[in-house]
Amino acid sequence: MSVRSAVRAAVGAAAIFLLAGCLLALAYYHDNKYLSPPPYGAGGVLELADADLGRPVPLVDGWLLSVDGASQIETFIGQYSNFSYVPGGASAFGTAVYELELRYVGNAPERALVLLVPEVYGDFTLYVDGAVAAAGGDGAEVGVVVRDGTRLKLEVENREHCYSGLYYPPVLGTAQAMGRLDFACALGTCVLVLGPLAAALLSFAVRRRGGGDALLRDFAVLCLAFAVAGAHGLAWRAGIANAWWYALEDAAWACVLVAAVALAARAAGLPWTQAGHPAARWGARALWLLPAVTFAWAAALPALPASIGAYAAFQSAVRIACWGLFAGCAVVGLRNRSAEARFVLYGCAVLGAALAANLLDDNAYEPLYGLWQHEYAGLMLVGVFAWMLAVRVRRLRAAQEQVRDLEVQVRAAEAGLVHLRHGEREARTARHDLRHHVAALRRMADEGAWEDCRAYLDELAGQQDAAPPLRYTGNVVANAVLVAYLAPAQAAGVRVECDVRVPERLGLGATELSVLLSNLLSNAVEACERARAAGEDEPYLALSMRTSGNVLALRCENSAEPGASFLATSKENPREHGLGLPAMREIARRHRGELFAEAADGRAVVRIGLALDAGGVGGGVPAGPG
Repeated sequence: MSVRSAVRAAVGAAAIFLLAGCLLALAYYHDNKYLSPPPYGAGGVLELADADLGRPVPLVDGWLLSVDGASQIETFIGQYSNFSYVPGGASAFGTAVYELELRYVGNAPERALVLLVPEVYGDFTLYVDGAVAAAGGDGAEVGVVVRDGTRLKLEVENREHCYSGLYYPPVLGTAQAMGRLDFACALGTCVLVLGPLAAALLSFAVRRRGGGDALLRDFAVLCLAFAVAGAHGLAWRAGIANAWWYALEDAAWACVLVAAVALAARAAGLPWTQAGHPAARWGARALWLLPAVTFAWAAALPALPASIGAYAAFQSAVRIACWGLFAGCAVVGLRNRSAEARFVLYGCAVLGAALAANLLDDNAYEPLYGLWQHEYAGLMLVGVFAWMLAVRVRRLRAAQEQVRDLEVQVRAAEAGLVHLRHGEREARTARHDLRHHVAALRRMADEGAWEDCRAYLDELAGQQDAAPPLRYTGNVVANAVLVAYLAPAQAAGVRVECDVRVPERLGLGATELSVLLSNLLSNAVEACERARAAGEDEPYLALSMRTSGNVLALRCENSAEPGASFLATSKENPREHGLGLPAMREIARRHRGELFAEAADGRAVVRIGLALDAGGVGGGVPAGPG
């Protein structure tokens, strides 16, 4: 990668970093439960007025908390409501009671509302005015009649997870407001799960059909892991969010990071992606142990409560280490001048913005309608890699088209060479036979058999006319294609008329010229064969090719079977054939030209006009058939 390309990649990465930062900042300040406007609770009491209920109200402040039977303290719901963070707390395991009194101060005596109980890491029982309103699984929505002094009491027991208690704030609101909230959450879950899942399935399918490389496989693993990690909303609603699910979710996030590093390494051309470095490859494969270790450790937390702090530190270390590896891949990609290095740099910017946001918000962010910061970052990372693969596929497809075009040129050149060698052999034979013809004609003349002599000469002239020419034009590429198609057609009984007057150099790429003539003549010769099979005795093919100024004009007329049409291909497999006309039309379009094709009355005509590149015409005298 040149210095200019590296600078452009760095500028793009900086722009993406700022874009990701702005998105996360907008989410933090405009979709954050902890920055919601009043009402705020205090001293175990929260007052609600009618004006407050036009939106969902997060119940963050004012809760009274008692852990393991200790005296009550006032707390807000969030990271510091975890049992291990309360005064005197040492472990996330234990029991707790959260209490809050709701007071409605509106115009009516009471108000019917909906209380959304968030994800609770452990068993819980919710009491409303002393009666059990919800218990057990997650995803509970409870109808609450709020009047002057409605008491909420939540008993929680955690024996399974490093988070404990009422870790996320409950949300209270009218049925309409909570309906909008449910719709937003469901939409976010669909985006997190269905989009990456569809991308993963498509990538696996393309990879299985042999249409992609290992980058597609790594991208599919990344998308699949992200879909699993983003399915926590579904698990919460379904009531299956238990210790095993939490372990699977943490492992999925670790898999997302490792897959991202694998993608970055392969795109950057790191040694472990190459067959000649087996030790490096095995060392890289060890990274895939991180999701397994994460799952095993998270699942073992109930049996190893003392390791909760170490597990949290391990999670942070994994994130930082993966970002460091990702950044290293970006640097190596720039040094290796990898075509995908800029996308690796973009992904590094996305992950860097997510890490910076996580450090700056100090765990004081929880979305109300949208997604978590790491989920936004994950979606952007998937988008960056999808963009990279799209550009890569387009580049590889262009390279494959160039290879196919070169193969067409090679085949045409080989056929032309065979024809030239055959012509040389015939020329040697003709020179050898010439003296015999001369001797025969001399004897006829000596004997006065002038009619026999004239008939003999007519026969020799007919043989000369039937022989295909060795040279149609002085343009090497055009001549090779013409010889490859017209000579065999003429030998097969097709009447060929060829008038090609073009210079040795054309303002048209050799590949484009070869593809244009090859498709044009291939279709014409095949049409003549079908016309012969339909009963025509002597099919014909007439080709005219000329230049005027910087314009190239081609006209090809040939026999066609009755009912022939350019609207459909006659090939056995329409998916793989019938592409000649679109290919020619695309070449004409690229050179500001047009293609016209018509078939009627047993003949087909294709006319092409296109503009040649400036300065490309010239370099020789136009040559006609020879």
